Amino acid sequence: RLCLSTTFDDISLVLVSAAGEPEAISQADGLIIVPPDGNPITNAQELRDILYVTKRSRTVSFSDNGDEPSTWALVIVDTSLGTCVHGIASVLDSGGAGVDYLIICTYQGISLFNGRYISPELSWKIEQLWKDLDRNEFRKIQIINAPVQKEIYTIMPDGRLLVANYGLAMDPKKIRWAPWSFIMQVNTIAIWQIDEIIIGSDLVVL
Repeated sequence: RLCLSTTFDDISLVLVSAAGEPEAISQADGLIIVPPDGNPITNAQELRDILYVTKRSRTVSFSDNGDEPSTWALVIVDTSLGTCVHGIASVLDSGGAGVDYLIICTYQGISLFNGRYISPELSWKIEQLWKDLDRNEFRKIQIINAPVQKEIYTIMPDGRLLVANYGLAMDPKKIRWAPWSFIMQVNTIAIWQIDEIIIGSDLVVL
């Protein structure tokens, strides 16, 4: 199915297509609603056949029951943790799911998510660095997971690049963190040809 959220008319609405027909969205039955709270939907990601939808400080889920999307039951996953627009780590070009978890940036830190946010966060070693970031600028965050390098790359609001190596283990105690700074501010990052990391700014692409 194709999901489209945060439309011009409704920031708490997700439009869901018919199964196998991404161009067919019913205006009556193809709608799911996240409880309005004044904040827009920021992300939607499938994991183990469950659709997780986030706002900046809320996470809910919907399960496809084989019927119309409007009948899917809403489950509140977390009422304080959510993420920004690019806050779920992409894995190559196949979306955000890696093995059996997601990697998600929240106000609390960078966390593993397997249906709930796992504590402590992957970023607990750099907790103060993360908490010092400007929350009003979290929309600038972008995160990717590079499984070949066993590294996580996160663009921070201040234009630095936060790099985590999980070669020892995807574990809060064993993961290693390092902030990278460049002469320019980084504003985008992508993986190309499986193992090439492309870093971009307004001035140059590396």
